[in-house]
Amino acid sequence: MKPLEGHNTHVPVLGSLRAIAALSVCLFHFICTVIGFTSNETIVSIFSYGHYGVQMFFVISGFIIPWSMYHGKYNIKHFFVFTAKRLVRLEPPYIVSLFFAIVLTYARTLSPHFNGIDTIPTVKQVILHFGYLIPFFEGQHWIRSVYWTLAIEFQYYLLIGLFFPLISNSKFGIRLIVYFLFIGSPILTSSSFLPYYLPVFLLGILLFLFKTGVIKKMEFFIMSILTSLSILWFHDIPTLCFSLVTYIAILKFDYISWKIGNFLGEISYSIYLFHGLVGMTVLNYFSHTTSSSITKFVLLCFSLASTIFFSYLLFRYIEKPSKHFSSRIKYKRESKNQ
Repeated sequence: MKPLEGHNTHVPVLGSLRAIAALSVCLFHFICTVIGFTSNETIVSIFSYGHYGVQMFFVISGFIIPWSMYHGKYNIKHFFVFTAKRLVRLEPPYIVSLFFAIVLTYARTLSPHFNGIDTIPTVKQVILHFGYLIPFFEGQHWIRSVYWTLAIEFQYYLLIGLFFPLISNSKFGIRLIVYFLFIGSPILTSSSFLPYYLPVFLLGILLFLFKTGVIKKMEFFIMSILTSLSILWFHDIPTLCFSLVTYIAILKFDYISWKIGNFLGEISYSIYLFHGLVGMTVLNYFSHTTSSSITKFVLLCFSLASTIFFSYLLFRYIEKPSKHFSSRIKYKRESKNQ
């Protein structure tokens, strides 16, 4: 299978979609999880849907990872190189955020207002974070709750690295087996593991197959409907809605480019890693000092701005060099302009 000749591999709308997903998760945590920030049930109810930004990220990964593999002429023999590329790309920012999370947790235990909820991480707990292995060990928990999605994403990278030749296979029968394995997989595990979310990823994978011409329109739409029904059955209506909004944007509006969206989308991974360490820390510290709605709104804006600022620093000095280094790791016989 060869990449489409002259095809533009850049998909502009992904930047804005990543930005929306990251900001949605930020606002959910800022408004709905900071104790005492607001007691307005309507506001809490509206922003509670922000955590579904995670599902948006899953659809985006479902599309862009095989899309990049396809245009990079990936083959199963490249599995370990592919895995190395993903680790080099994602681990350094994650490790930096993990370091700050440990420091912040320790600092909280020294506070006179310490409530005893946070505990200093054990050596075993920290080591398990490096391999995203927390879900596999009973009694262990993430130092920061947002890390659970990184484990799901890493499991997906391993799976797509192994299944890519089957997913993109020219034989319909082989693809059909993979489709139904993905569609029915949520019944196999809990929400702590990848199979529970595979139908969401599959929406993105179907977009990849359709946009590269691997599958035709009829197969694309029939499998999209079946996948959507699986999401509705195993998950809920908001998960389906947020997944489909992302799906439709990539399908029909892939040309859309928004300067601010592109900027925030580029640093969205850093925002995701740092929003709990920066923005939520600011809100937790100051939100109890005022009851004014206007003051709290200003505080919310300041927390968001602080998150973006420190996330940019993480991106500029850690994530961007990691991304560049990852791009220099080539598959065997990969052309230099890929």
